[in-house]
Amino acid sequence: MKHIKGDPRIWIIILFLSAVSLLVVYSATGALAYKMRGGNTSFYMFKQLGSIAMGIGVIILMSNIPCRLYSRFSLIFLYFTILLLVAALFVGVNLNVASRWVEVPIIGLRFQPSELAKIAIIIYVARMLAQHQDDREGLKKAFRPIMIYTIIVTGLIFKDNLSTAALIFGIIVIMMIIGQIPFKYILGTGFAAIVLITVVLLLAPKVSFLQRADTWRARIERYISPEEGDKDMNYQSTQAKIAVATGGLFGKGPGNSEQRNFLPHPYSDFIYAIIAEEYGLWGALFSLVAYIFLLGRIGVIVRKCTRTFPAFMALGLGFLLVAQALINMGVSVGIFPVTGQPLPLVSMGTSSIVSTCIAFGAILSVSAQNREETEQAKAVES
Repeated sequence: MKHIKGDPRIWIIILFLSAVSLLVVYSATGALAYKMRGGNTSFYMFKQLGSIAMGIGVIILMSNIPCRLYSRFSLIFLYFTILLLVAALFVGVNLNVASRWVEVPIIGLRFQPSELAKIAIIIYVARMLAQHQDDREGLKKAFRPIMIYTIIVTGLIFKDNLSTAALIFGIIVIMMIIGQIPFKYILGTGFAAIVLITVVLLLAPKVSFLQRADTWRARIERYISPEEGDKDMNYQSTQAKIAVATGGLFGKGPGNSEQRNFLPHPYSDFIYAIIAEEYGLWGALFSLVAYIFLLGRIGVIVRKCTRTFPAFMALGLGFLLVAQALINMGVSVGIFPVTGQPLPLVSMGTSSIVSTCIAFGAILSVSAQNREETEQAKAVES
């Protein structure tokens, strides 16, 4: 157990979410199993179990890496993920109408470079903010490389996945605000981003390489005016709302979901709707509280940090995980338009789980460092 490091309460959250994932994925993949696996309903559950086991291994590995190494190799990691994003543009595998998956030769493993890129850019930004906290002029200089790399990463992602690009950009903005980057720079950047997205949506029909822009615009229009247009276009949101509404207080029980047969991707994008349907309001609430409690524990870890880089890294990664969870939940209950964001550590998918576990591992590494520093301080005092 000496290699199991970090806040034990966060480990409890990890185990809880993993258990929820196995239960709901087993239920939500029933129709998919009959269609793709000849009725082998346990196939996807065991596949998810393998992904979670791999993810736990990643957490243990990452939590044993000293925080200083995250800072030292942050730029190399960022360059690596940018290369993967570029490769995805040319040799990406088409899945779900988007060419954003890279296949590893020989073993045939597919993963999304964007999942790694969002971790890499957050760690890099944490490093840049930490290096210039004591220098006001330095913070102004840090803004430039932060924005250059943020634009590169989000620019390579947004063509196929606008929601992920927007999520990354939003987290970076929050980190810059906390990191005391001059507000006029942040305000100007936010305004430019809004203008750019608006222009892209308006020019979508005339720009051939933005095939998904029409989809983005349609989702936003349906979200703003759901009563207008073709009702079939609101199919996903409607089925998710039915799942949530029919779950009641205590749900229909494990494996008794009916909407899993109608919802597209009930095991990933809309898995929270299945949780609400099968486990009711209480199940949905417990899942929500788990992520809120996670953010609270990360706040405790950040307050105990004696160095700025670990604090920024843990905070940025924590915001990423919780924001992604809230977006996924919000889509299922109709608060947000459909985005395609998975529920961290719950939705089915090796790529998503591994990237989530990298973030968890880095956060636990910060927690472990805090504990070591506390023990050293007590040893000195005694």
